[in-house]
Amino acid sequence: MSWSAGLMTALPIVIVAAWMATRGEGPWTSTRVLGLLLILLGLAFLTLARIQLEKRSSRREGLVTGGLYSRVRHPIYLFSFVAFVGLLLYLDKPLGLPFLLLLGLFPVYLARREEQDLETLYGDLYRRYKRRTWF
Repeated sequence: MSWSAGLMTALPIVIVAAWMATRGEGPWTSTRVLGLLLILLGLAFLTLARIQLEKRSSRREGLVTGGLYSRVRHPIYLFSFVAFVGLLLYLDKPLGLPFLLLLGLFPVYLARREEQDLETLYGDLYRRYKRRTWF
């Protein structure tokens, strides 16, 4: 995915966030502002992670360990979760917290399965990478 394709992916996200910010739905509390910032931050980093993953994958260069992937093994899952937390804060839906906890377990499960496959495929290279990164 090129930068232009990545920006085209992010454009609907920016439009939705701008629409949410201008809806005039209730007062602008610090919780809603924080929620909107987390949505934007989560989706921006999710898009960047996707661009970095696809750029490296398209060249068939093996294990992706640069960019966001140099610090976090699963940035797409992580930043999706951050954006969803932001959405709950923006909408002021505390009843969504139990759902959020359940939703948070699914990416952990997927990450563990992916890690087993990557460890089988890359062996010691992946184990060293795993030791120096988070989630």
